[in-house]
Amino acid sequence: MTLTGLRKRKLNGGCRASPLHRRPQAVGLPWESARRGDGTHRPGLSPDPLTPAAFCDCLTAQIIIRLHDWMFLMPETGRRSIPWRPQSFFSHHLHSERAFDLLNEHGGIAVDFHALRKTSPHLSVEGGQSRAMSLWLTQSTTGFLTVPKLEADLFTIRFVTRGWMIRRNRNGEHLGHPGTAMFVAFEDMRNEEASARFAAISGTINRAALLASHRALDDADDEACPEFEPVTPVETLPMRSFLSCFQRLHRRLRQVDPAQDLFFPLFEEIVSYQLLSCWPRRPGAPRRDRPAVSSPGLRAAMEYIDAHLGKPLRLVDVAAAAGVGVRTLQHAFKRELGMTPLAFIIERRMQRVHADLASPDNADRSVADVARRWGFVHMGDFAQRYRRRFGCTPTETRRQAG
Repeated sequence: MTLTGLRKRKLNGGCRASPLHRRPQAVGLPWESARRGDGTHRPGLSPDPLTPAAFCDCLTAQIIIRLHDWMFLMPETGRRSIPWRPQSFFSHHLHSERAFDLLNEHGGIAVDFHALRKTSPHLSVEGGQSRAMSLWLTQSTTGFLTVPKLEADLFTIRFVTRGWMIRRNRNGEHLGHPGTAMFVAFEDMRNEEASARFAAISGTINRAALLASHRALDDADDEACPEFEPVTPVETLPMRSFLSCFQRLHRRLRQVDPAQDLFFPLFEEIVSYQLLSCWPRRPGAPRRDRPAVSSPGLRAAMEYIDAHLGKPLRLVDVAAAAGVGVRTLQHAFKRELGMTPLAFIIERRMQRVHADLASPDNADRSVADVARRWGFVHMGDFAQRYRRRFGCTPTETRRQAG
């Protein structure tokens, strides 16, 4: 049902409040009695007399509720649902047309979803979105259609893992299916149609963010992003690695708030570098050769990493400390240290965990707390890394130190 239809029903007194508009049960008017006629207390209302502060809190809550209802009754020219908003993590599981309508009105996602059948439709969407990059997993047993509801300067990346999807653009269409990946401009999209028994992992990246990554990676001053092939096979090792990184980043969204994650900004940045490195480009100018990193430059990069291990790190900042582009930095680490900058950062943070566990000053902190302090939020993965690196478990390190 459309927002207009809901408003008409509410104006006519025939619309039950949806969960998004239902008044909180625990809030009552300050002057309402908290007791029923039989002497028992009414749910959600305090039996005690209200203090002046509590009276003000309740009154404020009621004003907010009345204002919220008034906004819902405003004409569309005065109130519109917000089409998009940043969200660290969202999870929507839809099984009715009404659920589709609520998601489209209040979900804060850049597209509207439409069920392909009215009887028992199904859609599951889980992920997160920021102004620079979004990432989500989509599954549907019945199929769906998406239509953009705002203009945005984004690129969409999609790996279809089950079923198929037709992307209809202003100048043609593309078919995505298992074994292929799609890269298309959001502004060119007319709609996308997904088949029944469909699954895909998808993402968007802001054009400005991709251009900044391109300039940082190749130390370039280009004015435009490279032009990529719209559909490409997922058969090369770099493309499979890119897909794997996409999937790991989505799993990490479920585990920790990106705003509290030391590693997430780094992983998000690496995804854009992987895209620029592995995705086939349309014919154009070849990449330019870059100068090698000097020994002082590499040492400056390592010192920068060590000085910022307790904060979110980005490769572009590490490369700036060395005075080179990110791609040159990556080659220098591989050539001189035998590892990538990411592996170096993980190693250094793992050493900090080991030192903290061995220190009596941290005896009252749990292993999980120490690991999270240095950015390791998945305890299973952390324990495996720790055993491989130090030949014992974190608990054994603490016991030996004691």
